[in-house]
Amino acid sequence: MAITAITTPSAPTLAYQPIIFKLESDEATIVNLIVEVFISFDGGINGDRVAAISVSPDLGTVDEFTFDIQEIVKKHVSFKLKTLGSSTVLNDIDNVEFRLHVFEVVLTNGVLVTGYDPDTTSIDYQYLFNFMPSFNWRESHLSLATFDKTNYQLNGLTKKFLSEAPTTKDIELASNEFLGMAWTESSGGLKNYLIKILTYNSLGALLNTDNLSVLDWNNLSTVSSYTKPYLDVPVGTANLIAMGVSLTNVAKYTIQLISDDGIRSEVKSYNIVDSCPTDARIHFINKFGKQDSITLKGNQIEGIAYKSATYEKALSTTYSASDFGRAVIHNELERNFTAYSKSIGRDVLNFANTMLVTRTAWIEINNNYFSILIDEGSKVVRNEEDMPIQFVLNFSLANNEKGHKL
Repeated sequence: MAITAITTPSAPTLAYQPIIFKLESDEATIVNLIVEVFISFDGGINGDRVAAISVSPDLGTVDEFTFDIQEIVKKHVSFKLKTLGSSTVLNDIDNVEFRLHVFEVVLTNGVLVTGYDPDTTSIDYQYLFNFMPSFNWRESHLSLATFDKTNYQLNGLTKKFLSEAPTTKDIELASNEFLGMAWTESSGGLKNYLIKILTYNSLGALLNTDNLSVLDWNNLSTVSSYTKPYLDVPVGTANLIAMGVSLTNVAKYTIQLISDDGIRSEVKSYNIVDSCPTDARIHFINKFGKQDSITLKGNQIEGIAYKSATYEKALSTTYSASDFGRAVIHNELERNFTAYSKSIGRDVLNFANTMLVTRTAWIEINNNYFSILIDEGSKVVRNEEDMPIQFVLNFSLANNEKGHKL
């Protein structure tokens, strides 16, 4: 008995796209397949069996089997908030890796026979698909026709970080920010992967060159889709200062991935701007499943809404249907906020709008994250010529403040 692959997904996979396998069996009495799915949360070191599915032959065949494990994989991807003040490249392992054990079910003398055991992990499988990474990354249906994930394989000047932010953006001092990196591929010895940081003054003169080592890609002679992908680079002003980069007299800095093979990524530029007391620093999950950030630099409006729970109780020692009062059990206070951007261009507005896709966000206050709920009223404000000029974010804190019980 043997199973061969006709079609398998290419690495890495996206958890919100179909992950399709097409297999063929050479067993004459094959009835169906049982596919065990294992998920690893530690980079493929260990795996937990999370599902087993039965697959019938494709229509018109008796020995070919097609199945999609997307629904299983996407239940297990997750997101991890990045540690504020980080100064090294992070490998939070916020991707998962999946493995398949495939068992034939055959008809022998009128009896169904298989090596699959629902009570324990069996090694009597006929096909093994070893660990492959899957990212918490979604693309719209409209973009799938032209989408090419190799645009994010970091091996050249045009290759992209996992961010929808404009190539050049503003940032304040003491701000945290992170750039996601999907994966790279290299061979032939250690390649010395570095994040190259160039700082410039207000006249555009180069001040300093600093390098941050990508340790997870520098301790292996071969780096591939299977080896420690989906990293996060700390690139905010607070992060650079924490890693020892001087920002004295710096007006602008750039970020780029390089290696001994040359330039490996696009250039991201950051203009350092003044902060204001009304700034709202928002961190949110982008479509890549990574953390993006933006500062809304317009005014903020705070509102307060109250909710009270009440009950009826007798006022005297002897209850009477006409002798009762009301008492408040407790109050709940909900703070709701409206934050405005300044007048901004279309590219920044488009970036701000991306937070409305997942609507999973946090506000940073005094170096702490506070989870927020983005309300439906968030919108783009346009002028009389229908040109977008401002972004308005309506949100509330994820948890109400509880009052005293009585």
